[in-house]
Amino acid sequence: MIRHIVLFTLQGDDDAARAAATERLRESLEPLVGVIPGLRSLRLDADGSGVAGHWHAALTSEHDSWEALAGYQSHPDHQRVLREVIPQVALDKAVVDYAL
Repeated sequence: MIRHIVLFTLQGDDDAARAAATERLRESLEPLVGVIPGLRSLRLDADGSGVAGHWHAALTSEHDSWEALAGYQSHPDHQRVLREVIPQVALDKAVVDYAL
């Protein structure tokens, strides 16, 4: 199994704007479970610490294999989110993938 983690710095000058951006990401990404083969789970959560310098949100997903992760990355529904949603809500992101 492969874990895929993406940390986001979100657009918005206040907590409400960043919460809206988090919800838009969540609504766009979480429904992909059950649609994309090999995507076992996907969860997006906002940072609740309020600590300056922390990333604003984290996506964690689990995939059956490296091939399943590649399939997720290239799947048309995921590509649509990358093209249409991410640029509107995120300023920066960091990614790490590892085998469990």
